[in-house]
Amino acid sequence: MRSTAESRTAKTERLAVRLTRSQDDVIRRAADARGELLSEYVVRHVVEAAEADLADRRLFILDDAAWNELQARLSAPPISKARLSKLLQIPSVLERE
Repeated sequence: MRSTAESRTAKTERLAVRLTRSQDDVIRRAADARGELLSEYVVRHVVEAAEADLADRRLFILDDAAWNELQARLSAPPISKARLSKLLQIPSVLERE
């Protein structure tokens, strides 16, 4: 199991959910198979799913300061990356004969 700063942070919030016996059984078996405590397993998967859902959003609401920062970053000239430029000079596997 990974040790992260988040996992060492004191947990103060609770989340209660209702589930069927079969849902409970499969979640417990999966946590056991991974060698994780049930709460660690559930929290990890719920957070990963929530982050993916948030990343898939198509509409973002920004305050004026965040909007201005975004506009400045989009308007700024690109930063040249020598290693990336070198990589892009190599033909891809689809371009090779």
